[in-house]
Amino acid sequence: MRKFLSSKLFKVLFAIGVLAIFIGSIMPGKQLPSNLPWDKALHFIGYFGLGFLARMGSVKRPWWLLMVACIGFSLIIELLQMFIPNRGFEWMDLAANSLGVICGVLMGMLGKKFLIRE
Repeated sequence: MRKFLSSKLFKVLFAIGVLAIFIGSIMPGKQLPSNLPWDKALHFIGYFGLGFLARMGSVKRPWWLLMVACIGFSLIIELLQMFIPNRGFEWMDLAANSLGVICGVLMGMLGKKFLIRE
């Protein structure tokens, strides 16, 4: 199978993902749409994508360091939410984020073998 994607593309997508999660996470609670599906599923999906993009875009970083960095980002976001109106720190959000990162990085390890040319 021919590998056809560059890790540079995933680096750009990762940066966009970090920005999107940051902006969405610091919005005051009343500005969020009220018709969102289950909150923890959104956390898992967002951070799954972040972990996947981090692994696919990384050439030299070990997988465990990417997990630590993405989970650390998630922790910082949760801590910042304590200072945002109608938002707050939630352990279950952090757990869903962390599980999403772990699954995303693991999936990225598989995807990298088949899709990325180095």
